[in-house]
Amino acid sequence: MHASTVLSWLCGWNNKAVVTYLLQFGYLNTCIVMPEKPSAHNCLEQQRNQMTDYAESEKFALSPARIITLYLVAGITWIFASDLLMFMLPHDLASYRYIAIMKGCLFILFTASLLFFLIRYYSREIKLSRNIFYKAFQASPDSININRLSDGAFLRVNAGFIRMSGYSEAEVLGRTPQQINLWHVPDERRELAALLKRHGWADNRKVTFRTKDGTLITGLLSARLIGLNGDRCVITIVRDISERLRAEEEIQQLAYYDSETSLPNQSLFIDRLNQAIALDSRENRVTAIIYVGLSGFTSIVDVLGHGGSGAVVRALAERFKTSVRQSDTLARITRDEFAIVLGGTLVEAEITVVLQKLQALFDEPVKIEQGELMIAASIGVACFPQDGLTADILLQNAHIAMNQARDQGPNSFNFFSSALNSKARERHRIETNMSRGLEEGEFYLCYQPKFAINGKDITGMEALLRWNRPGLGLIPPDQFIPVAEENGMIMKLGEWVLRTACRQNKEWHNAGLPLLQVSVNISGRQLRDRGFVEFVKSVLGETGLHPFYLDLELTESVIMDDPDNTVFKLLQLKELGVSISIDDFGTGYSSLSYLKHLPIDVIKIDRSFVMDIASDPDDAAIVTAVIAMAQSLNLKVIAEGVETNEQLVFLREKKCDELQGYYFSKPLEAEQFEKFLRDGAVPHGSVSPGRGGARENIRLNVALSQDPGLMKNSGDDNSRESMAIDYVGDVSTMIVPVFPGDNLNQVLKRFQTDKELLVLPVVDNGIVVGIVNRSTFLEEHIIGQHGFGFHINHSKKIRDLMTPVGATIEANTRIDDAARTIQRLKVDTRIDNICITTNGVYAGILDVNRFISAVTERNLTLAKGANPLSGLPGNESIQRVINENLSSGKPFDIAYIDIDNFKPYNDKYGFHKGDVVIKALAEMIVLVVERSGTQNSSFYGHIGGDDFILITNPNSAQGIVKEIIREFEGHLAIFHGESDYQARCYTAVNRKGQEETFGLLSLSIGILSTLLMPISSYAQLASLATEVKKAAKGQHGSSIVINKRIK
Repeated sequence: MHASTVLSWLCGWNNKAVVTYLLQFGYLNTCIVMPEKPSAHNCLEQQRNQMTDYAESEKFALSPARIITLYLVAGITWIFASDLLMFMLPHDLASYRYIAIMKGCLFILFTASLLFFLIRYYSREIKLSRNIFYKAFQASPDSININRLSDGAFLRVNAGFIRMSGYSEAEVLGRTPQQINLWHVPDERRELAALLKRHGWADNRKVTFRTKDGTLITGLLSARLIGLNGDRCVITIVRDISERLRAEEEIQQLAYYDSETSLPNQSLFIDRLNQAIALDSRENRVTAIIYVGLSGFTSIVDVLGHGGSGAVVRALAERFKTSVRQSDTLARITRDEFAIVLGGTLVEAEITVVLQKLQALFDEPVKIEQGELMIAASIGVACFPQDGLTADILLQNAHIAMNQARDQGPNSFNFFSSALNSKARERHRIETNMSRGLEEGEFYLCYQPKFAINGKDITGMEALLRWNRPGLGLIPPDQFIPVAEENGMIMKLGEWVLRTACRQNKEWHNAGLPLLQVSVNISGRQLRDRGFVEFVKSVLGETGLHPFYLDLELTESVIMDDPDNTVFKLLQLKELGVSISIDDFGTGYSSLSYLKHLPIDVIKIDRSFVMDIASDPDDAAIVTAVIAMAQSLNLKVIAEGVETNEQLVFLREKKCDELQGYYFSKPLEAEQFEKFLRDGAVPHGSVSPGRGGARENIRLNVALSQDPGLMKNSGDDNSRESMAIDYVGDVSTMIVPVFPGDNLNQVLKRFQTDKELLVLPVVDNGIVVGIVNRSTFLEEHIIGQHGFGFHINHSKKIRDLMTPVGATIEANTRIDDAARTIQRLKVDTRIDNICITTNGVYAGILDVNRFISAVTERNLTLAKGANPLSGLPGNESIQRVINENLSSGKPFDIAYIDIDNFKPYNDKYGFHKGDVVIKALAEMIVLVVERSGTQNSSFYGHIGGDDFILITNPNSAQGIVKEIIREFEGHLAIFHGESDYQARCYTAVNRKGQEETFGLLSLSIGILSTLLMPISSYAQLASLATEVKKAAKGQHGSSIVINKRIK
């Protein structure tokens, strides 16, 4: 009889669920005990046969009921048969008694024999079944264990469990998996418990266990809930798949990684490159591929053999890893070629930095067991998207560039793009020579003197860095300074310049030369350095130069890059006693209102404004405004680039403080500048820092040099467009749009015929629904071996590839408002994708160049002190006049004029109409003041928006503002239109977004009279002005409030 027929009678294991479950997983079959491992098909077939045999054996097995039935049948048959036999015998009483006794003995003998054979049979079967089950349970290569569900304690474990876990049976029986810390990931145990609770079973769960010695193994777990001797239990089978996973990892390693270096191979490299291209296409970023080919590798193999050449490659691979960033991908393409994908956000400077690191790797010999040898390489670079749009093309072009580099000599690199190649070579030449040049003393300082406005008194000098490279000659600062800024070399150069300038100035002081202040240019990277202030302090202490004789020059962009941190450091420098100057003023983006909060001493007007002040009215107005502004802020003004007598005369008329330029002297080397001071200057008006703090001037006794060799060519005079542009519609360009259903051929043809066309708007029923950008279209949607134009995807329409429009701006939006809207857009929004609309209908594309010019012109207008809309003096002028009046101590009236409900008016009638009202009110103020005859003693200005200001003599403001109100109310019919004027009201949306009825425009005017209420400070004036304006606003219609009293 098969072993499975008796498993139900195993001592302590009499549960068919266990047997059935084990049979399902093939643990009680001949596969376990066969000497030779059968095929998977045979094992499965045997499992199915055993399940059938088990069911059949269960059907015909001698159950207790069958045994009793058999016994009853046999007994009854015996009784009836024996009785029948007795009736057939003679009926002698004595013989009958003996026959009955004999019948009973025979019955007992018969039944005893039957019981003996049954008991012997089942004893053998039970023993055999126990042995078979135990051997099958223990012989399983997998881990099998049974745990009680109530407390999780182990009830049985097999040899596979002991072998896999490292615990003996005695160590685990009666204990729980948690007690022996079996589960490596507790969440996996909780997930298994949840599955058993929900379904009662779990199959092929990938889990990780911790063995007794701490080793982690991974297995596939299957479990079932069963009943065992009245308890709910869990039988668990775990198959160790750690070796299988390691094999899969090895297969993965062989498929995608180089066996010698463990670097990605070409297959994985291409995959990574495709990922980088896809990401950079979406984010409009640059990707660079660097291809490195080893020179003479065949000779290395011939000399060292494959083992030695492999050691060389592994050593180089380790070097390469130290030269790339974490976001880069390094791969071995062939036996002597490597490639690198520069990932992440990439700028042009970073490519050169990586190339320099790679070149440096080959400056040192490679050390292997056989000795040392020098390896040379050639490096090629290709960039996405300009050198290719697919991974294969980029890799091919990088390889071509590498082959071109081989012709240039060992350890050379070459860019596939000729333009970038030339630029990179120049940059590389500068970078490689810069550090060496500093060490070898190739850098030196020149000093250009600064003069007082009389053109004779020297007030100081500026230290300028120069580089004379042997074999290359004098390298202009505008070539090496930007490179030094990008690669960090500016830190060393800046330290050297500051230390050298301070030391030289101190030496001149000690030599008895005039005590002059030296100016040193400071870069943004230097100022951002946390130890910069301490460094300046240490240099002053080291050289012994008094801080008074040091001036640090910073550009506007450096200051505005991080204004809060910059102000803090400038204050620290001021505490040392160092002077601070803003260099190239007017070329950056600093706020004029912010300027007054900076701890600075000097403003240097950039030479670009000084160049044409004698011929260009705009430049003249800018310089005039800057000088006036600086004087109002008590700042000294220095004009740079003075080259003609006309410029000198103009600056002298505008009372500029100091001058600097080739008209007086070119930058001189230290020896020349010292001789210049000794031969051509004597002290004049000498004042030391301890006696008043004014800088010492020296006056030249010789005539100003007019050597043409010292003069720069100023070039032709150029006039600048001065037309004021108020609305964004004035700076739009009408580009014929495309439509969503158009074919790609139409777009391609537009882009090919018009090389200047960067973007095409997609319009549907007059509404802008998307944008087609030139670069995105050509890079992502045109398929071809070398980029675009070879094959086009005809199945797509414009709607399939257009991107959402970045923003739309109404044509009647003012330039200032449009600029603020653009500033609030997302960082990745392209400005040239902004569309202009009229009442929501497409009207053109924003012309970026004209828009920037318009914004610049308006900023220049503001710099001249006038409000760009009304033409009246702006905030800077207003504040200056108020401060002058307060300082004089003379009484005056100041009226604050505000238009009531101006926002709903703009919403109702439009910004164009609002601008008309602002300009009209400005003209009324000017007209009424002139009509009153007080224009020489009055001042009026435009604070901004709908706020104006009027300053008059005491007791004059009230009469003037009454006339202004009268004039204003006389124009209400024009402002509102006849119908709204007759209704005396109009309907507009309020601040809550609800419709509301508003009265006609009116003026709220608050007047402060310093004669009635003495005011000592600007802050007090501002506080009282707020109160009086608030009181005027509280009245209905036009009203006047004087010192909070209604008139």
